[in-house]
Amino acid sequence: MNADTIVAIATAPGAAGVGVVRISGPAAVAVVSPLFKAFDGRALQDQPPRFLAFGKLHRAGGALLDEVMVVRFAAPHSFTGEDVVEVQAHGGAFHLREVQAALLESSRNFERPPRLARPGEFTQRAFLNGKIDLTRAEAVADLIQSGSELARAAAAQQLGGGLQRAIESLRAETLGLLAECEAACDFPEEHEQLPDAGAEFQARLGALTLRLDALLDTAQAGRMLTQGVRVALAGAPNAGKSSLFNALCDENRAIVSEEPGTTRDWLEVRVSSQGLTLVLYDTAGLREGASAVEAEGVRRTQELARGADVLLMVLDLSAPLDLRALDVMRDAGGAIELALNKSDLQAAWGKEELERALAAQGRAPRDSAALAARAQRVSARTREGLEGLLERVVDSALRGRGTQRLEAVALTQARHERAARDARASLERVRLGHRSGAGVELLSVDLRAALDALGEIIGATPRAQVLEEIFRRFCIGK
Repeated sequence: MNADTIVAIATAPGAAGVGVVRISGPAAVAVVSPLFKAFDGRALQDQPPRFLAFGKLHRAGGALLDEVMVVRFAAPHSFTGEDVVEVQAHGGAFHLREVQAALLESSRNFERPPRLARPGEFTQRAFLNGKIDLTRAEAVADLIQSGSELARAAAAQQLGGGLQRAIESLRAETLGLLAECEAACDFPEEHEQLPDAGAEFQARLGALTLRLDALLDTAQAGRMLTQGVRVALAGAPNAGKSSLFNALCDENRAIVSEEPGTTRDWLEVRVSSQGLTLVLYDTAGLREGASAVEAEGVRRTQELARGADVLLMVLDLSAPLDLRALDVMRDAGGAIELALNKSDLQAAWGKEELERALAAQGRAPRDSAALAARAQRVSARTREGLEGLLERVVDSALRGRGTQRLEAVALTQARHERAARDARASLERVRLGHRSGAGVELLSVDLRAALDALGEIIGATPRAQVLEEIFRRFCIGK
């Protein structure tokens, strides 16, 4: 248990009916008790745990602060695993700061006076005291920060321990294989070879690897749930990218002008569609012979196209088809969707011309036909087709990304994926080593590396820098 007692406002700043100040640590009850007078006459330490007590909260000098509800949680039966007291006062940022200050001021003469909590420190203590694993600690932050229904559902599922159970199951099977190898190392006279020698050992290893691969398949979709789907709008100058960008986010974020090259750097905005957050990027128009500044904007557009989950090509239906702008599609790192903009004007070309242009750009004929068929007619001015365009973008982003398994479990953080890939690489070395007749000592080394890598995900083998990075994302009071 930590010897420090920490205090922080646990609710978001701003006016509200109720706000909470949380105290955790060995002196939690002692901090609040002198200032709180329950209407039933019982001292705070005599109140039953996990029941709200109604009374008055005073400053150290006796002045009334507020009528409050107070609840205490006795260790280890609390979120942090320590003694915890929560004061529920009337909301309001200034008022709650006064409550927090009164609690700190009244106990400044303690041998170990309480201090303000650091960001994420309550959740960190819950992890360090074994109340939650690292994935569930991260889920607390994800749940608070979720900007869409699917992100909220994924965070809630992870908070319930789904990912923890999946990782623990993988670790248990890895540990079983490791135990077999180490038994052969420790008792060579009884284990001339692996008990699961040959095909049976490979079968167990193969089944474990397949389960890990299935989990890794959810990493990209899990990242999109927590961080959003990255959508880069690209196209020739004056194709209407900025107008479409403004229409999709329903506000005038980008400058719109008939003068080409208005957009020099990319703009970013978040919108919601079908329970997902989309991160839209308006980019510089794609053309040659531009100024040095505009050329840098084009380079950044190409970079965004490579890193986006979806490249949304915006084509001007009312002007001749600009084949040069289509070249950026060759560098697309994710899916591609086409928006045929200015559908409210006279069309200068149709989907047959588009299909031929795509084929000339080097795409397979079948791919060209499918891409042209999916192209969505839109008008930034009349808003025709915008909802259908967003639906296609979401469908394109999630297609084949393991989303069918998201209801069960998903890797939602980059560190999850890194650790899982490290474990996968270690298991592959075990497979190759076993097939080539490597000694059980070498197999044990790689199996232990896989076990440790999986342990990093749930915090079974935590590293200080990893913990610091995780809890740095939290706000104070959580």
